[in-house]
Amino acid sequence: MILFVQTEFNRITMLLTHNFLLFNLLITCDIMKILELHYSTAAAGAERLVIDLSNELSRNNELVLCTTDDDSILENSYYKNEISARIKYINLKCKSGLGVKSIWRILKIIKEEKPDIVHSHANLITLFLPAILLPGIRYFHTIHNLAERCLINKNLKFIYKWFYKKKVQPVTISQLCLDSYKKLYNMDNAINIVNGRSRLQQTTDYDKVTIELNELRIHDDDKIFVHVARCAKAKNQKLLVDTFNRFLNEGNHGILILIGTAYDSEENIHILNNAQKGIYWLGAKNNVGDYLLQADFFVLSSLFEGLPISLLEAISCGVIPICTPAGGIPDVINSESNGYVSKSFDADDFYYTLKRAFDDEKYFNRIHLEEYFENNFSMRHCAEGYFNAFSHNDTE
Repeated sequence: MILFVQTEFNRITMLLTHNFLLFNLLITCDIMKILELHYSTAAAGAERLVIDLSNELSRNNELVLCTTDDDSILENSYYKNEISARIKYINLKCKSGLGVKSIWRILKIIKEEKPDIVHSHANLITLFLPAILLPGIRYFHTIHNLAERCLINKNLKFIYKWFYKKKVQPVTISQLCLDSYKKLYNMDNAINIVNGRSRLQQTTDYDKVTIELNELRIHDDDKIFVHVARCAKAKNQKLLVDTFNRFLNEGNHGILILIGTAYDSEENIHILNNAQKGIYWLGAKNNVGDYLLQADFFVLSSLFEGLPISLLEAISCGVIPICTPAGGIPDVINSESNGYVSKSFDADDFYYTLKRAFDDEKYFNRIHLEEYFENNFSMRHCAEGYFNAFSHNDTE
């Protein structure tokens, strides 16, 4: 009981401190008009970040959120209903965010809205025309992966470098992404702002999820492993399913819940062909928190990442993460008090990492994990980083 009270006191103290710092920033800075730009509000990590960041920044700034891909298509508008009423939302109804039509429409919207800040999460190409034709606006571009993976054509490298040097402020999301930027462009001008996420909460479906998970259990003592990601080569779900098959075959008690899209697509349907009882794909969910809050472990088997939002969601719920060392994951899980990261992408290595976490579960301090999230990866913390960057006078 004493530990619980102390934890809640610490959490309230952190909230008050954050709000006080933000208030001090606001009274010393004019309200800004910020235009956030991305392809869509689809069910993916970068899209999740854009929604949360826009909502947080809109509390004290004028915020315009512009997406390019036609949001009348359901898959392009998964998070659309979560956009705050404080935000002016504009959708360009384009087929592709990188098409000529889209790029010209982006230019037109920026010209009409006259923002102080344009912050793009799409490819840097979306800022080429505005940055040249509409000076007087400050342009920021967040690189959501390794720099070389965001370069759509190697022949454009010198153009990207010129824009990052002269016209657009680059932002990276993890130390590994920052290092890749420095190596690719031989420049040290990027700002590193680690991704953040709003803490997940229970929904009205929480009790229904409890019943669902209990029905899926094979044994009463099954531990619940949850994986949240779209099915794609970069997410490497084949390794995860193969690993969990082995885990079950060796007599361990657990179930694996797969949450995300595209498992039934033509290129991915084979992944679940060999999945045995105890592995379940539940599709996309808008109440991921109800599953994570009841999970024992979160598993991620990715080959490539920037800094996965789903990992931050799991940590916010106090769920023990088990991951491969992709992208910025080792920046987050930097000791076994924060979770478990395999040394490589080797199947045996990943299996033994999962098994070690399973065997050590009873010793893990989940309260420490939640505090670690609040101090380092909350959306409030992330938004303050962007607010500071946007507020900074580049002539100083």
